[in-house]
Amino acid sequence: MKHELCRGVHAEQNVIIQAAFHGVAVAGATLYCTNQPCSICAKMLINAGIKKVYYRDGYDDPLALDMFDRAGVVLSKL
Repeated sequence: MKHELCRGVHAEQNVIIQAAFHGVAVAGATLYCTNQPCSICAKMLINAGIKKVYYRDGYDDPLALDMFDRAGVVLSKL
């Protein structure tokens, strides 16, 4: 995975940026997204204080799953 070569901003990253821009606190929040977050987004979500993540489709990134588990973030596939 070459995340550093991605030209776009993932939706999870964008929601954190937009919340900060508009002064909306996300600590303790629940995130709903289409795909399981990647490991880079997982790190950002954990550090932002997101507590629950619901997603529709999987994503092959076992590191993200491990990080969410260790951080106590509830990750649920809908």
